[in-house]
Amino acid sequence: MPGRPIGFFDSGEGGLTVMREVARLLPGENLIYACDTCHFPYGPRPLPDVRRFFLRFINFFREQECKLVVVACNTATVAALDLLDGGLPVPAVGVVRPGARAAAAASRSGRIGVAATQGTVASGIYPRFIRECRPDAVVSQEPCPILVIRAEAGVISGPAVRAEVARCLAPFLEQDVDTLVLGCTHFPHMRAVIADVAGPGVTLVDPGVATAMAVAERLQAGGIANPAAAGSRGFYTTGDPAHFTEVAGRLWPGGVGKAQQIQLDFDQE
Repeated sequence: MPGRPIGFFDSGEGGLTVMREVARLLPGENLIYACDTCHFPYGPRPLPDVRRFFLRFINFFREQECKLVVVACNTATVAALDLLDGGLPVPAVGVVRPGARAAAAASRSGRIGVAATQGTVASGIYPRFIRECRPDAVVSQEPCPILVIRAEAGVISGPAVRAEVARCLAPFLEQDVDTLVLGCTHFPHMRAVIADVAGPGVTLVDPGVATAMAVAERLQAGGIANPAAAGSRGFYTTGDPAHFTEVAGRLWPGGVGKAQQIQLDFDQE
């Protein structure tokens, strides 16, 4: 059981930020990353569609004998939230609740911003979870779809990206937030630009970091942590594996090796 892999799911390359944090914290774990680039982006899609896509990937992770699945996508976490506490054939953890807890703890004033996708913003899930931890919190949200598109293309710096980040962050800075949640797993890829625009007075919260710690705690509590010195890494996509590998090589230090293409029946649940 300890040697079985951990699965990571996202619509595209964004979830690599979460997998990177888990790999850093738990280097001995075997990790499988699978993404649905054929249906990217998830943010504008109806949540029932996202849920259907996610459930097909759960079957894939079960076939891979994963001991745990990390839903490394905020929109998919929203779409499948009711299933994450035992309603799936493979144990799963999402990124929203750990991120919300981290934001509530990090904020000095209680003024917290959430930059996310359209679907995550519309769900109101971050304000809900943040206020569960901190009832006095004032939470503002903004959808930033252009940043998702840029990160998915591997364009995470430069004057054009900085200008787009500045436009997305302007409402938060006008509201004097002191903490900003990177509520889409694509956004930590451009963390350096976001931090520069936000300034030193704003604490950035990457839910991937908190999620990695939650994964470590869960494995330890279940006695299923892998004691190996170095684990394996595997990458799968429903889209073009060559394109995924090329972009991921710019986003993951040292590259990701060769990705494989998977064919899934998305009418199957």
